[in-house]
Amino acid sequence: MSGRARRLVFSVVTSVVVVAGIARPGSAFALQHASAPFSWNPGKSLATAGGRLVSVWASDCPPPSGACSTDRSPSMGVFVQRSPVGAVPAAWGRPMRVSPRGVQAERPSIAANPNLAVVGWVTQSSYLHYDPAARRSFWIRVSTDHGATWRTPHRVSLAGGRVDYPRLAVEGREILAVWTNANTGAIRFATTTNLGGTWTNRVVGTTSSTSDGWREGFAGLPDIGVSGMNVAVVWFADPKGAQQVALSSTGGTDLTTATARTTIVTSSPNDGQRYAGAAGSTIPGDPRVAVAFTIQGKLMVRVWDGVTLGPAQAVASFPTAVGGVMYAGGYGPAVLPTGSDGLVVAFAACRRRSNVADPCDPTDIAARIDVLSRGSPDGGATWGPFVRLADASKAPYRINDEPSIALTTGIRRIAFDSYQPSFVDYVVRMHSGM
Repeated sequence: MSGRARRLVFSVVTSVVVVAGIARPGSAFALQHASAPFSWNPGKSLATAGGRLVSVWASDCPPPSGACSTDRSPSMGVFVQRSPVGAVPAAWGRPMRVSPRGVQAERPSIAANPNLAVVGWVTQSSYLHYDPAARRSFWIRVSTDHGATWRTPHRVSLAGGRVDYPRLAVEGREILAVWTNANTGAIRFATTTNLGGTWTNRVVGTTSSTSDGWREGFAGLPDIGVSGMNVAVVWFADPKGAQQVALSSTGGTDLTTATARTTIVTSSPNDGQRYAGAAGSTIPGDPRVAVAFTIQGKLMVRVWDGVTLGPAQAVASFPTAVGGVMYAGGYGPAVLPTGSDGLVVAFAACRRRSNVADPCDPTDIAARIDVLSRGSPDGGATWGPFVRLADASKAPYRINDEPSIALTTGIRRIAFDSYQPSFVDYVVRMHSGM
């Protein structure tokens, strides 16, 4: 919430104008909750696991009681909920805590395929007295029955180290993970083929970015996408917002610090919100991995097919008028390859306001931030109309961001955080549509 790299404590506290069409969601695909109340996630938190749609989120007033967290009990935790893939709206089951009850856990991530699902989270030493210099460890937990039951947790990062916001991917029976070592700036890439029992762990790059503030340490905010043997890892490389991508067509076995990296932008807004997103196709035989990222005034996408990293294609240019609303900027994209050559992108879209330095500041009490999505049938060469998934002009949720995308039986599911700058109310909501 409020950017992958912006820490929030919840309970103790000019370009050419483009006029674009808008497709409005039908009533059959109305918004619904995808979490319990007082919950959030940092994106990449929705996945399809066999016959189930799985949502992962963190809560500091966790179910079933809704009592808010302390440094004893209850603790802030990470939960999953499941729905049959064909249910529209989703028919969510009972929330299931996947992080241990005795630890403070947030920063969830999920990846899944028909073979397995994996959920990750980050533990911290205190909820009420969060110390950004204290250790933060990355853990995962694996399910081989579509999220019905979960195996013993495995720690992936060093016990005494610090991480930023890990991301996960799966391919077959292999789990892939990326994160930043916040103490050194190393971009870590780890894989396991035995459900997290043992890991191959290496460094694929470095960052000097501290977009979460220097006390949090280095934060490259990496993401990973995989399809077959094709892998893409993308991250912030420096404070000026240079973004780099490391590419592999051999399952990532060749990714090291010596691997040639592609700089996709030399300078971009680097405030912890305008991070890049990556995802591989979930369609068998589709080799594509897509990367979505922000440059000044635009949101872009590129596609890796194992041979070529395609050209940058603009998803949105700002300012943009959509359905009578002028948007001044966007951030936090989620992307997913679809169909034979299709793409779908979702992002937070910031309504323009007069005499405001940053209309995308979610801590501004007057900010109004929607979620928009857009699809392309031809790899980004052309784009369909925008779909407004959340309307920030309507109370109570004035801020909507951190989208996640999943496909279920031809239905696009897009989940996102909805909240107020005051954090009186916060929840994950989801839109289901074609």
